[in-house]
Amino acid sequence: MHMKRLILILLLFISCRKWAPDDLDYLSSRAVYNQTVFAPVMGRTTLYSQIFNTDNSSTPIQFKILNVRLKKTGEASTDLDQTVEALVWKQAYTGYETSLEEINAKRVIETHPIWEIRPTSGDFVCWSNTGLRAQPDSGYLFDVEATNSGGKNVYKDLNLMPFREQPYAPYEYDPITGRQKATYPNTNDSSIFVLQYNHPGISGITNDDNNLDLKSDSVRVLFNKTGNGHSVTFKFMDKDSLPIDPAMFNLTPWDSLMHGFDITRTATGVTYQVAYPIPLMRFKTRFTNGDGSQAYVKFSFTRVGFGNIRQTGSMDLSFNIYQEGDWEIIFYFRNNPRFRDE
Repeated sequence: MHMKRLILILLLFISCRKWAPDDLDYLSSRAVYNQTVFAPVMGRTTLYSQIFNTDNSSTPIQFKILNVRLKKTGEASTDLDQTVEALVWKQAYTGYETSLEEINAKRVIETHPIWEIRPTSGDFVCWSNTGLRAQPDSGYLFDVEATNSGGKNVYKDLNLMPFREQPYAPYEYDPITGRQKATYPNTNDSSIFVLQYNHPGISGITNDDNNLDLKSDSVRVLFNKTGNGHSVTFKFMDKDSLPIDPAMFNLTPWDSLMHGFDITRTATGVTYQVAYPIPLMRFKTRFTNGDGSQAYVKFSFTRVGFGNIRQTGSMDLSFNIYQEGDWEIIFYFRNNPRFRDE
């Protein structure tokens, strides 16, 4: 009789085990977002990943955004409900693609919320857009609900404060005011300021007037959008704003300078048909800098200097272009470079 009672109790325990608290998922009260203020730049896709600390909670956890409102007034906002069409990679980008068609075949257009939360990781994605309030506006507050069968946590007052679009980088305009950045020299006259420009790296290029080495700030780099196509043109201008024939940079590997196609070379510029953004992703290739974050180009030439010594001059630039279009990248020499032999 004692054995039957023991078996009955054991069966009852097994049948009810699924209702025991130990079978529920665990959601820690100390699970937390490690980042609560987000300031993406509009016009490009930005991913915030691995920012939720589960504190050993059971996974998966389900996440959703709640209670979006304007930070300044507390008024409810539907801005984050907007959707955008985004290019998403479905096959791996390698940097060895040989045509725009091959690149485009690896991407598809998907529709996503402008500000999206990944439902099982809590990661955020700001998809490329220009439809949100930008700083100096204080932006948005929102809450996030995290749930599993063990409970629910609500994280209040996360802050989204986008910057206005910056179509290329380096960007010489203030991200909040949109005005060109300026340096104020250390003088008593506060009205004196010097506008900032982008400059390339320079090595071994001499001034045609005095044969002294040119410094980096002797060359300004200007980004100029001329149309809505998908091209990049490199141009070079002398101190009188006259074109310098790209052929003067006689060591430049034009066919492999950047990941572009259908190259057109003239006496005033070299044009590539390209896919955007540039670079297409943060991934190191022969067309990027060391960590793959920017495109990298180098223009070089050789000439015979004094003493019949052959010299090499070069100029390089790391950059991004986020906004699709027909872009000119113009190198303007304030002192003319010396290309001729001595």
